[in-house]
Amino acid sequence: MNVKTYIKAILIFVLITLAGSCNEYLGLNVDCDNCWGFKPDSADLLIYLTVNQDHSEVPVTIYRGNFEDGVVDYVDTARESTYTLYSAVDQYYSVTAEYKVDGKTIIAVDGDVMKAKDASSSCDFECWIITDGEFSLQLNSDK
Repeated sequence: MNVKTYIKAILIFVLITLAGSCNEYLGLNVDCDNCWGFKPDSADLLIYLTVNQDHSEVPVTIYRGNFEDGVVDYVDTARESTYTLYSAVDQYYSVTAEYKVDGKTIIAVDGDVMKAKDASSSCDFECWIITDGEFSLQLNSDK
Protein backbone atom coordinates (compact mmCIF):
# COMPACT_ATOMS: atom_id res chain seq x y z
CA MET A 1 0.00 0.00 0.00
CA ASN A 2 1.53 3.31 -1.02
CA VAL A 3 1.45 6.42 1.18
CA LYS A 4 -1.35 8.16 -0.77
CA THR A 5 -3.65 5.16 -0.50
CA TYR A 6 -2.88 4.85 3.22
CA ILE A 7 -3.65 8.54 3.83
CA LYS A 8 -6.89 8.30 1.82
CA ALA A 9 -7.99 5.27 3.85
CA ILE A 10 -7.30 7.06 7.14
CA LEU A 11 -9.11 10.19 5.94
CA ILE A 12 -12.17 8.18 4.89
CA PHE A 13 -12.20 6.37 8.24
CA VAL A 14 -11.97 9.65 10.16
CA LEU A 15 -14.76 11.27 8.12
CA ILE A 16 -17.06 8.29 8.59
CA THR A 17 -16.32 8.21 12.32
CA LEU A 18 -16.97 11.94 12.71
CA ALA A 19 -20.15 11.87 10.67
CA GLY A 20 -21.92 9.61 13.18
CA SER A 21 -25.66 9.39 13.04
CA CYS A 22 -27.96 12.39 12.64
CA ASN A 23 -28.98 12.19 16.31
CA GLU A 24 -25.49 11.72 17.74
CA TYR A 25 -24.07 14.70 19.61
CA LEU A 26 -20.57 15.49 18.37
CA GLY A 27 -19.89 18.52 20.56
CA LEU A 28 -17.62 18.83 23.55
CA ASN A 29 -18.14 18.98 27.31
CA VAL A 30 -21.20 16.85 27.94
CA ASP A 31 -22.45 17.17 31.53
CA CYS A 32 -23.57 13.58 32.16
CA ASP A 33 -25.44 14.68 35.30
CA ASN A 34 -27.75 16.89 33.25
CA CYS A 35 -28.90 14.60 30.48
CA TRP A 36 -32.03 12.61 29.78
CA GLY A 37 -31.94 8.81 30.17
CA PHE A 38 -34.20 8.48 27.12
CA LYS A 39 -34.77 10.44 23.93
CA PRO A 40 -37.08 13.29 24.96
CA ASP A 41 -39.96 14.21 22.70
CA SER A 42 -40.32 17.70 24.27
CA ALA A 43 -38.20 20.29 26.07
CA ASP A 44 -38.08 24.04 26.75
CA LEU A 45 -37.68 26.56 23.96
CA LEU A 46 -35.66 29.54 25.27
CA ILE A 47 -36.79 32.95 24.06
CA TYR A 48 -34.64 35.96 24.97
CA LEU A 49 -36.48 39.30 25.04
CA THR A 50 -36.06 42.92 26.04
CA VAL A 51 -38.17 43.34 29.16
CA ASN A 52 -37.46 46.58 31.05
CA GLN A 53 -39.21 49.73 32.26
CA ASP A 54 -40.03 50.74 28.65
CA HIS A 55 -41.20 47.25 27.68
CA SER A 56 -42.68 45.58 30.74
CA GLU A 57 -44.91 43.28 28.67
CA VAL A 58 -43.90 41.82 25.31
CA PRO A 59 -46.43 39.97 23.13
CA VAL A 60 -44.88 36.73 21.85
CA THR A 61 -46.18 34.40 19.14
CA ILE A 62 -44.68 30.94 18.52
CA TYR A 63 -45.26 29.39 15.09
CA ARG A 64 -44.70 25.82 13.89
CA GLY A 65 -42.56 26.25 10.80
CA ASN A 66 -41.94 29.63 9.17
CA PHE A 67 -43.99 32.45 10.63
CA GLU A 68 -44.97 33.48 7.09
CA ASP A 69 -46.99 30.24 6.89
CA GLY A 70 -49.10 31.46 9.82
CA VAL A 71 -49.35 28.17 11.77
CA VAL A 72 -49.66 29.60 15.29
CA ASP A 73 -48.65 27.18 18.05
CA TYR A 74 -48.90 29.49 21.06
CA VAL A 75 -49.54 33.16 21.92
CA ASP A 76 -48.66 34.81 25.23
CA THR A 77 -47.34 37.97 26.84
CA ALA A 78 -43.86 37.77 28.36
CA ARG A 79 -43.02 39.71 31.51
CA GLU A 80 -39.45 38.43 31.97
CA SER A 81 -36.42 38.66 29.69
CA THR A 82 -36.17 34.87 29.33
CA TYR A 83 -39.39 33.16 28.31
CA THR A 84 -39.63 29.37 28.12
CA LEU A 85 -42.21 27.18 26.44
CA TYR A 86 -42.30 23.37 26.68
CA SER A 87 -42.50 22.21 23.07
CA ALA A 88 -41.86 19.25 20.77
CA VAL A 89 -38.25 18.57 19.71
CA ASP A 90 -37.14 18.05 16.11
CA GLN A 91 -39.60 20.74 15.01
CA TYR A 92 -38.77 24.05 13.33
CA TYR A 93 -40.25 27.00 15.21
CA SER A 94 -40.43 30.69 14.40
CA VAL A 95 -41.03 33.23 17.14
CA THR A 96 -42.05 36.87 16.96
CA ALA A 97 -41.92 39.52 19.67
CA GLU A 98 -43.73 42.83 19.31
CA TYR A 99 -42.30 46.06 20.73
CA LYS A 100 -43.64 49.63 20.68
CA VAL A 101 -40.84 52.18 20.21
CA ASP A 102 -41.52 55.88 19.64
CA GLY A 103 -45.06 55.17 18.50
CA LYS A 104 -43.94 52.54 16.00
CA THR A 105 -44.34 48.77 16.16
CA ILE A 106 -41.16 46.72 15.85
CA ILE A 107 -41.53 43.00 15.29
CA ALA A 108 -38.47 40.85 16.03
CA VAL A 109 -38.36 37.44 14.32
CA ASP A 110 -36.14 34.40 14.85
CA GLY A 111 -36.36 30.72 13.96
CA ASP A 112 -34.64 27.51 15.05
CA VAL A 113 -35.01 23.74 15.42
CA MET A 114 -34.71 22.31 18.93
CA LYS A 115 -32.99 18.91 18.66
CA ALA A 116 -32.50 15.88 20.87
CA LYS A 117 -28.95 14.54 20.45
CA ASP A 118 -27.51 11.23 21.64
CA ALA A 119 -24.49 11.96 23.86
CA SER A 120 -24.18 8.42 25.27
CA SER A 121 -20.66 8.00 23.88
CA SER A 122 -19.51 10.74 26.31
CA CYS A 123 -21.10 9.05 29.35
CA ASP A 124 -21.22 5.49 30.72
CA PHE A 125 -24.99 5.29 30.17
CA GLU A 126 -27.72 6.40 27.78
CA CYS A 127 -27.60 10.18 27.66
CA TRP A 128 -29.65 12.55 25.53
CA ILE A 129 -29.18 16.32 25.48
CA ILE A 130 -31.16 19.16 23.93
CA THR A 131 -29.39 21.48 21.51
CA ASP A 132 -30.58 24.64 19.82
CA GLY A 133 -34.14 25.88 20.34
CA GLU A 134 -32.94 29.34 21.40
CA PHE A 135 -34.40 32.54 20.01
CA SER A 136 -32.83 35.99 20.29
CA LEU A 137 -35.58 38.61 20.06
CA GLN A 138 -34.06 41.45 22.05
CA LEU A 139 -34.01 44.97 20.77
CA ASN A 140 -30.57 45.86 19.38
CA SER A 141 -29.86 48.30 22.21
CA ASP A 142 -30.32 45.42 24.70
CA LYS A 143 -28.03 42.79 23.10
